[in-house]
Amino acid sequence: MSESSEEATVTCSTSKGQFKMKFYRKWSPNGYDRAVELFERGFYDQSHFFRVLPGFLVQFGISYTDDKELKKFARQTIPDDPHLPELRQVRPGLISFAGSGKNSRGTQLFISYSHAKSLGTMDWETAVGEVIEGFEETIKKLNSEYKEEALQGRIHSKGKDYIELPGYH
Repeated sequence: MSESSEEATVTCSTSKGQFKMKFYRKWSPNGYDRAVELFERGFYDQSHFFRVLPGFLVQFGISYTDDKELKKFARQTIPDDPHLPELRQVRPGLISFAGSGKNSRGTQLFISYSHAKSLGTMDWETAVGEVIEGFEETIKKLNSEYKEEALQGRIHSKGKDYIELPGYH
């Protein structure tokens, strides 16, 4: 990961190839600080894309770490950031935290596949970064066979043993 105080670049490897993400503090200060710390501490290492919905989004952010302090940190949520007007409409490759309500952002991130009108409208969906390399070659080629069938509770409790099973649902 390369980082300045205002931008950070993360390169990730997948079964479909590599991709590169860039995070911007000016887009989402709280989100940026959270994402950078999670990547720096290895929270996302070896994790899976567990929700792949072609034409909509791909989601990740459930860790398999055994680090108790990192797990405790990950359970904390962060406050919402104000939306920049030019980022209100989600576009392909934008990265945002997933959330479930006001100030609910935790560890799960999604990458938008399209100009989804339903994304980016909620305060917790403030864009925090974008895919700068490998969107077409890697991200859009991720396995979408299971769509939303992965049970997040089982991923949390069973980790890789659950999600790496063939037909894991």
